[in-house]
Amino acid sequence: MTAYAYSGEAIVVVGSTAIPVHAKLWKHYTQPYERWFGILVPDDPRVDLHPLRESDVLVLRLPSGNEGNFTGDWTVVAQVVVRIHIKGMSHPPF
Repeated sequence: MTAYAYSGEAIVVVGSTAIPVHAKLWKHYTQPYERWFGILVPDDPRVDLHPLRESDVLVLRLPSGNEGNFTGDWTVVAQVVVRIHIKGMSHPPF
């Protein structure tokens, strides 16, 4: 069965750094492509995601081990990134 949405734990991987996040993800089908998007929030609100903005390659890894590359729009509060609205750049990891 194909999942059209995912809500749960995930990890953002940048180089050798792994940051635990909560992910809410959705798929959208437009012929002939399958697109995915969502929102990421760090598990620990004290973790600043701002350094991720400097990376060209962002990877989202789900507990299943599946991964997908993404780009993001960053929500910044008091100079700390608190949420990322993402757009998948690869096949959906779910």
